Amino acid sequence: MSGVSVRGALIIGERFAAVWDSLAHPSDVAAVSSMLADKPFHLIYSHADWDHCWGTAGFTRAPVDIVAHAECRRRFDDDVPETLNRMRLEQLGRWDALRLVPPNLSFSKSLTLDLGGLSLELHHLPGHTRDCIVGWIPEWGLLLGGDTFETPLPVVNDAELLDDWLAALETWAERDDLVQTIPSHGSYEGRAALDRTIAYLRALTGDRRFDLPAELASFYAETHQKNLQLVAGGPEADE
Repeated sequence: MSGVSVRGALIIGERFAAVWDSLAHPSDVAAVSSMLADKPFHLIYSHADWDHCWGTAGFTRAPVDIVAHAECRRRFDDDVPETLNRMRLEQLGRWDALRLVPPNLSFSKSLTLDLGGLSLELHHLPGHTRDCIVGWIPEWGLLLGGDTFETPLPVVNDAELLDDWLAALETWAERDDLVQTIPSHGSYEGRAALDRTIAYLRALTGDRRFDLPAELASFYAETHQKNLQLVAGGPEADE
């Protein structure tokens, strides 16, 4: 329905499940609702961009809570409904029935959910947006990245966040117990998305020597140019 390729995740513990993002449209969570059966579940928003949190009203029953960073909750008061209003005008009829559901449990730095036999640690990691978080499952050595890392390259929205974003990703990459990363977009093979994002951000903030595929999809080719312009501080930037 949404026309956007975005990846969520379902983590099932002994007592609770956790759903990582509700994707872009209520129709996107029908299969997840079926897999949950009667298991109580937490819903986590990795951040408040439209393709990650607009599907919530599609669940057949309500989550125990909807968890997100405090900045994500704030965005539901302004830019989230503004984006929906704009997209309703641009794509008549497509989003008319969509109902926004804001988080009701927020945190500032970190929060741990005990699922029973599994824990999901939520950590603030601003970069792509200021409200971005990652989810760490220590029992599996698995890091859920949302949009904090992505292949073939990430979307940069704020140059001021770049240094701290890169440093935070490098800290995660140094962990010997991290064996698998799952981004919302791009490769989920091993740690590829994390490592490639780090390499890209290092080049973006350094010598601009990028190791990118010879052919980029139009979205990523345009994103790369926008990233370069943003870091250079103006529209005249070039690789």
